[in-house]
Amino acid sequence: RSFLNKLSDYYYHADLLSRAAVEEDAYSRMKLVLRWYLSGFYKKPKGIKKPYNPILGETFRCCWFHPQTDSRTFYIAEQVSHHPPVSAFHVSNRKDGFCISGSITAKSRFYGNSLSALLDGKATLTFLNRAEDYTLTMPYAHCKGILYGTMTLELGGKVTIECAKNNFQAQLEFKLKPFFGGSTSINQISGKITSGEEVLASLSGHWDRDVFIKEEGSGSSALFWTPSGEVRRQRLRQHTVPLEEQTELESERLWQHVTRAISKGDQHRATQEKFALEEAQRQRARERQESLMPWKPQLFHLDPITQEWHYRYEDHSPWDPLKDIAQFEQDGILRTLQQEAVARQTTFLGSPGPRHERSGPDQRLRKASDQPSGHSQATESSGSTPESCPELHGTGSTGTDPRPPAEPPILVPALRVPGVSAVH
Repeated sequence: RSFLNKLSDYYYHADLLSRAAVEEDAYSRMKLVLRWYLSGFYKKPKGIKKPYNPILGETFRCCWFHPQTDSRTFYIAEQVSHHPPVSAFHVSNRKDGFCISGSITAKSRFYGNSLSALLDGKATLTFLNRAEDYTLTMPYAHCKGILYGTMTLELGGKVTIECAKNNFQAQLEFKLKPFFGGSTSINQISGKITSGEEVLASLSGHWDRDVFIKEEGSGSSALFWTPSGEVRRQRLRQHTVPLEEQTELESERLWQHVTRAISKGDQHRATQEKFALEEAQRQRARERQESLMPWKPQLFHLDPITQEWHYRYEDHSPWDPLKDIAQFEQDGILRTLQQEAVARQTTFLGSPGPRHERSGPDQRLRKASDQPSGHSQATESSGSTPESCPELHGTGSTGTDPRPPAEPPILVPALRVPGVSAVH
């Protein structure tokens, strides 16, 4: 799967952020944010699998349903630059009061028989009701045995989670296994939570297993985070758009032929399909250069002053239960249905409108005869039955599936946007 898809693994426990958003104590809020941060690392594929390098303009979108709050967390990502390779992403759950924005520049360093994949960049978590920002950085991935020996993957480096407004900071160190270390020294992590110069707690353990916390003044450590069977069962279910409703630049449809070849063990075919995508990308770059048409991302824009990527449709306004009804996504665009819009658009009920379509010379990637195969790569298990995300797919309604009018850009509940399929 694509690196854009891989980045979504950090939100299977986004309900921890829902809890943090309503936590009144700032220290407890920081600890919930830290638990959520740790929850993004234990989910590992069988074996070592390198994600596909996204092509320029590639997008990925999905959502998770929160049964406890009847809300949805939406994830939107786009490859906004090829040289250097930059992936921008935006996560939003306005009803539960949080959003995350960030970008990652992927860099590689070779060390003979090992390779480090550096994730240069940061993400900003915002609690909307508090206008409170948390800045987060990421560890790097270190792969050993790429030429000889057993191939292993570890995480390394120092990361921080910092909130300037309440003066709290969490510092974590992901430790690589020492040369003479035993099995207990694999995937170790340590860290501390501070307020200014004061150390409030220290942490230790393994990032893929148990992490313990020792509060200052306490004589013993307590379990802080563990990916137990119960925790894994509470993982939110991810919903993705069916292949037939994806644009040609969406990750699962874009890489479907490569994925299918790999799943069949046909490495030669996978290489051919990958080369075809890369060659098409090079051809489009030549065409843009000849026509003097610079590349413009669809969903994100670069702030010329801060040099940070921002989602074009981000909304940091707090949720108003008297005005806001539901947050929804269509073709990568997040909007909020409001009470007054329902009254204004009553006449549109049952009247399909044109669907937003992306256009331009970069739209076509394969021959016209190439159609979606129906193969969709589940992020974990393909044994689950497809479910719908009610705001995105109207399987519970009767009759046809009318599209929203082009203007104004707000949908009422009876108007559905493209369906989604569910994977664990």
